[in-house]
Amino acid sequence: MPLVSEQALLRQQTVLAKFGELALKSHSLDTILDQACSLVSEALGTDFSKVMQLQADRITLRVRNGVGWKPGVVGNTTVRAVEGSSEGYALQLGMPVWSDDIRTESRFEYAEFLKEHGVHALVNVPIMGTDGQPPFGLLEVDSKTPRVFTQEDSEFLRSYANLIANAVQRFRGLDEIRSAEARVRLSDEHYRIATELNPQIPWTADPQGNTTSFDPRWFALTGMTEAEVIGQGWQQVAHVNDRGRMKDTWAQAVATSSPYDFSGQLRTFTGQYNWFRVRAFPKFTGSNGQTHCEQWYGTVENIEERVQLEQTLRELNETLEGRVAERTLELENEQHEREVAETKLRQSQKMDAVGQLTGGIAHDFNNMLAGIIASLELMQAKLDKGEHQRLPGYIAMAMSSAQRAAALTHRLLAFSRQQSLEPASVSPNRLLAGLEDLISRTIGPNIQLVTAFNTQSNVFCDPNQLENVVLNLAINSRDAMPEGGLLTLETALVEICKGFTSNTDLPPGNYVRIAVSDTGSGMSREVIARAFEPFFTTKAIGEGTGLGLSMAYGFLQQSGGQVRIHSAVGIGTTVSLFLPVEDAGSVRMENPPKPAAQVVRGNGETILLVDDETVVRRLIGEMLRDHGYHVVEAIDSKSALSAAARLPNIGLLLTDIGLPDGISGHELARTLRASRPSLKVLFVTGFAQEATTRNDVLLPGMQLLTKPFGMSTLSNRVHRMISSD
Repeated sequence: MPLVSEQALLRQQTVLAKFGELALKSHSLDTILDQACSLVSEALGTDFSKVMQLQADRITLRVRNGVGWKPGVVGNTTVRAVEGSSEGYALQLGMPVWSDDIRTESRFEYAEFLKEHGVHALVNVPIMGTDGQPPFGLLEVDSKTPRVFTQEDSEFLRSYANLIANAVQRFRGLDEIRSAEARVRLSDEHYRIATELNPQIPWTADPQGNTTSFDPRWFALTGMTEAEVIGQGWQQVAHVNDRGRMKDTWAQAVATSSPYDFSGQLRTFTGQYNWFRVRAFPKFTGSNGQTHCEQWYGTVENIEERVQLEQTLRELNETLEGRVAERTLELENEQHEREVAETKLRQSQKMDAVGQLTGGIAHDFNNMLAGIIASLELMQAKLDKGEHQRLPGYIAMAMSSAQRAAALTHRLLAFSRQQSLEPASVSPNRLLAGLEDLISRTIGPNIQLVTAFNTQSNVFCDPNQLENVVLNLAINSRDAMPEGGLLTLETALVEICKGFTSNTDLPPGNYVRIAVSDTGSGMSREVIARAFEPFFTTKAIGEGTGLGLSMAYGFLQQSGGQVRIHSAVGIGTTVSLFLPVEDAGSVRMENPPKPAAQVVRGNGETILLVDDETVVRRLIGEMLRDHGYHVVEAIDSKSALSAAARLPNIGLLLTDIGLPDGISGHELARTLRASRPSLKVLFVTGFAQEATTRNDVLLPGMQLLTKPFGMSTLSNRVHRMISSD
């Protein structure tokens, strides 16, 4: 390595001295680093130099200061001190690393901005940290021409970098001092502001209770001087009514070294009295269990607003009861007005519903009554003329209209869930199989009927009502498939779990699902929402009453089950009937046998007949007498009890349930059975509101017959009951 000339060595020493003096005097680190770059280029005769500061990630170097570079390099350009770079190698060694000609250099990769500036030779010198701190960065000297840096150059640069490091450390120390001073000033400012904002005015007193200091705000508040308040003088600002209590309370606290707390009125510098709270706590010193009060620390707080608020609250409380009573009366009046409005609204809605209901009922009943009246009038006309040959036809037409009217009342009771049912153990599979032929004839040849029976479980319900429901659903499906299609009857066993009961309206348990599905036109959501409304129908006038689905809904509800509709327009409809599986361990009343076809006669047995409907009572009585029974009639329970007292034997009590004198047929039967335990009772009713199912109210020896009924049916039922043991 060539030796440096004496002139170059002198120049380097001069630069070191000059820079050392600058580093000690300058008050700006950037000024020092700018001069450092300028002087080192002057000392070594290079084109460029720069100081690159190591960033927080310990790998990125930013060009902080420099000379000779194009605008935009200093302050913005960064270099990565990674493995394979001269910068990274220099920081790793902690010693200068030079490259005589980067065009032929194979050890390192060089930054593009160096090549763009035509740099051929360079040397990187670490600016080490002091006192164990990380390096500040690198001093890099760059030359446009290839150059061999001498050993003297290296020693010079190391000394030069150490001077830069000391300057950096000096400014770091100054920065820390300035930062600490700023923190102290900020803390003092915070403390001053907090003290001024604190509504409590501090004060101190000696162990004997003589005040030793007050915050300046006390003097501004009271207008007193420090000499006037030191000792016990501060108590003179208390109101004359509070001064004695204030003095005694303070003396007691000092004597017992216990906290002091006093609230009273103090005079301000304006002469006005405001409410203040004065408190103080003793500070204790000592050891080995021997302590004594060293000093008192106290505060004075303005509580005028709080006292005024409390006074206002007391005044409000004094009138609150009256205001509450007044508001309560207003609310009661508003509630009454709301209830009146709601009552009117409910009445209006009720009348709308009644109007819709009665309109539909009147339409159907008028048609039926017209048939009955017309038949009876024609019968009377033929009798007057002595023409009897056509009477049977008129009788048949009148009976047909009457039976249609009876069927309509059963449907009304079904959707209101108040019809009298005759439940029995029913096999859904056998019931549907028995209906196959009837349904096939009803739906016609264009519709294919398919059955799928997937359970052997029985249900407990009225089989006749279940048949009616299934048949009505099949007819609805037929009407939905005018061009033909597929009708499926299916049974399955399903389990309703506890988590799904709210969605199904069914208690948890096992149910038989009877599904009637078709591939018809389907129903929209709006139609499904109204499907169970009575008299709602999508059929043309005269093609349906709109009671089919409402009857099904009422029957299923009354039987402990539920009905659901799933439908899509253009795809089809499935109506699912859910009935609880019959409990094999329960005891069920069997259905009474169907009445025999022949008319049977009695043998003079006494029947007590009670009914408030005169026409019905007389017709039933006449029929029973014609069939060989002794009939005693009564219009109500009281007359029936009076008649029973005169009868030694009663073969049967035949009574309506609803009677006019406040004593129902049930109560009449219980009263008579109290003295005649074996008395047989046949209840007849047209509206069994008190008995939705026979099992709920009928005891052994009791039966129920629902109006309207045929006389032969009644005669056979009476005969069976009287003849039974």
